[in-house]
Amino acid sequence: MTSLTQKRTHAHMNKISQSSQLLDPILYHTGQVKIGTASQASVSGAEQAPIACPDGRDGWLFIKAIADTAKFNYYFYGQGSSPILLNEISSLLCDVTIDNYQGINSLPFIIIYTKPTGVGDAGVWYHSKIIYTMNSDEKILLGEGVTFYGGLKPNIHSNMNGKRLIECNTLITSGDALPTEEVLTIALHSDSGSPASTQILVSSLGLDIILSGGKKIETRLKLVN
Repeated sequence: MTSLTQKRTHAHMNKISQSSQLLDPILYHTGQVKIGTASQASVSGAEQAPIACPDGRDGWLFIKAIADTAKFNYYFYGQGSSPILLNEISSLLCDVTIDNYQGINSLPFIIIYTKPTGVGDAGVWYHSKIIYTMNSDEKILLGEGVTFYGGLKPNIHSNMNGKRLIECNTLITSGDALPTEEVLTIALHSDSGSPASTQILVSSLGLDIILSGGKKIETRLKLVN
């Protein structure tokens, strides 16, 4: 299995047109996870735990104190009664504030992992990996709360916080990434190679899916102190 790095259109996510998103019924769900709870551990995993912002801002703060491999991984999808497929994902959204920018590795990125099949898996525990990141020339102000998104641009009503939308339009794909692959998990990651003093605030994570029959589900997970 070869790895392919390329900038391309989101072939596995754009099977549904923008117009159909506007017309389909929408089921909206919002949950929240609080720092210091068992639920927080299930979202942040074994990487550096988040802290509350000393300035009182909503969200989980990551501060990289020294030049090591510290990072965060915030997982925001786990299978329910049945799996979702790659071609059912419409949009991925993350509300983020960058407090210290020193280069492209100061920015977080979104990853979708699909379930291993035992045949041609790109990793030990996943079949395909799709990374959504942004161009290095994207203009982001320090302390500006923005919404990073991958896939189709969310409808205006979907972006409930009114923050500026910034597309993660560069894809790095390992594996087949076929439309029918079942999704294992989805996460927002920071770069383990980011410099010391990297500081990132994440306040919410979102996933929009479109099911057979055109029903759209929008989920938002708030990260609270």
